[in-house]
Amino acid sequence: MSPTFLGGVAAALLLFVYWSLRRRSPVLLRSTDAAAIAALNRAQIALVRSDTDPVNVDGAPTLPELPLALAATPPVRPADARQRAQLLATLRRQLEADAPQRLEAMRTASQWRHPAALPVLRRGLRDVDPAVVQEAARGMERFRCCPRSHAGTSRTPVPLPRNVSRMR
Repeated sequence: MSPTFLGGVAAALLLFVYWSLRRRSPVLLRSTDAAAIAALNRAQIALVRSDTDPVNVDGAPTLPELPLALAATPPVRPADARQRAQLLATLRRQLEADAPQRLEAMRTASQWRHPAALPVLRRGLRDVDPAVVQEAARGMERFRCCPRSHAGTSRTPVPLPRNVSRMR
């Protein structure tokens, strides 16, 4: 056997080993939550299959009633980490339900005013219901500024560097 043939076989073997052991490319849409989309599709299909025009005895169309929880909700303040985890689990379950429950989850998360509610509010910003998106945007308003900017009311200005003439 010639040395060039052995070199070619060795190069092909190395190329095959490198190709088989290299890292796979990551999934591009890892953040897409297909469960929420599937739940929304099921809810919309159920609405289409049910009566599209429910009518009262009077002949006037009935409007869908909002749950009593949407009318007036007290401020949410979980005391410890376990209650925080339970509230987050409840909010995530509500996000997988229909539009009024997703809206209620956004209202609860925005009233909570805790950084742990940020993932729920961010997920609400990608919702298909405009009311849910608007409530999530209202809840995010509190977190849109620097948290240290309001800590001290009498802040002294930062002195300029000694070589400021070279910077201008």
